[in-house]
Amino acid sequence: MTQQMKNSQMTAMPRIMLAGANSGCGKTSITCGILRALTRRGVNVQPYKCGPDYIDPMLHSHITGNECRNLDPFFSTPDDLRYLMAKDSAGADFSVVEGVMGYYDGIGVSSDMSSHTVSQETGTPTVLILNVKGMSHTMIPLIKGLIEYRENPVAGVILNRCSRGLYLLMKPEIEKTLPVKVVGYFPQKEGIYIGSRHLGLMTAAEIDNLDEILDLLGDTAEEGIDLDLLMELGAGAAALPKAQVPEKPDKPRSRIAVAWDKAFCFYYKENLDILEQMGAELVYFSPVNDQELPFGTDGIYLGGGYPETYRQELCDNLSMKESILRAVREGKPMIAECGGFMYACRNLVETDESERPMLGLIDTDVRMTKRLSMQFGYVRMEALKDTAFFDKGTEIRAHEFHYSKADRRGDACRMTKSTGRSWEGLYVQDHLMAGYPHFYFHNCQEVARRFVDMASRYGGVEE
Repeated sequence: MTQQMKNSQMTAMPRIMLAGANSGCGKTSITCGILRALTRRGVNVQPYKCGPDYIDPMLHSHITGNECRNLDPFFSTPDDLRYLMAKDSAGADFSVVEGVMGYYDGIGVSSDMSSHTVSQETGTPTVLILNVKGMSHTMIPLIKGLIEYRENPVAGVILNRCSRGLYLLMKPEIEKTLPVKVVGYFPQKEGIYIGSRHLGLMTAAEIDNLDEILDLLGDTAEEGIDLDLLMELGAGAAALPKAQVPEKPDKPRSRIAVAWDKAFCFYYKENLDILEQMGAELVYFSPVNDQELPFGTDGIYLGGGYPETYRQELCDNLSMKESILRAVREGKPMIAECGGFMYACRNLVETDESERPMLGLIDTDVRMTKRLSMQFGYVRMEALKDTAFFDKGTEIRAHEFHYSKADRRGDACRMTKSTGRSWEGLYVQDHLMAGYPHFYFHNCQEVARRFVDMASRYGGVEE
């Protein structure tokens, strides 16, 4: 059990997981609709997302006004999952967790570290979302198989792409046959669509009519889903130990500039919190729009995102590029993850062979690809050398997902997938760490600590 949860009292935290039978079943649309509807009712909702997702959490945060958190059993132990949920749900009326992929889809082709793992380990009641278009009675054995396959806390189902008439016919049939509640239905409607691209849905900041779409989703949830029943099922969630929220120091010891705009916006909120808990003051800037780094910057964090979409703007912003280059040359530490790594490299080359010069801190080009890189997914990293960010032999769990490839990926670590496939990657050059892997600082706090320490040694926050 984590230190934060020792000697703590148990407390009720009403919550529900919305999981799917498969990817593309409508989880995100229905989750967004429910979040909108509950928020409009005045419910203070804490949202969560299973897995290594950045885009769905942006939508959840936009709707609820509360920062969405990630619950990922690959990065977190069962005790950590319970601690993270208890910590972040403490001030909420109700919490909603959106699953990832299919309910039992985990590492490789196993059910390990799946949405089911999260619901089971945290004692969170689950409502399954099924796309039932073209079905009637067949949905009963489908639901039966899902709820009986493993011990699990499935308490209800939502029928997606279902008419009201079919819902009214099937609800009593399902409930008299199976030990679950039919919480509602979600009809197929025109005009409710969140645009997508190669890495998934468009980010919240990129959708001009986002609130209009969310209002339609909220209206549809109000129409077809029994929100009172949903919250009643969530009230049956297992109590969790009260969790102590780590305090941030009264006086920060370094100022870290975090890139945040349409090109760079992929960050785990937990990562940002941990940097602050270790003494960093976070200041935000836009590599696309700003002319230089924020005043007093001691370190730089370039997260993931879509630099390829804004490659021309990044290329043309010469003053920002020079500001970052000057900071790194002066010895200010920098972490650049995935999209940030692409920006740190020499040239970003599109699939049509057109190229745009980036920062040039890493002497390699990055080339966009039409297919997802084969070097993707969860990886276990082993440090192959001593660096400023970690010692040789350090093991870190990370994640990769990118439609690009670097001519050279770096040699500081070996990445190994669950299949046994492995490759070398990650550049670490003195105070600069850059590569495709996304870190989750909760499982590698030493990396975050060293980053803040380096920034503090460089300058520290000025009065």
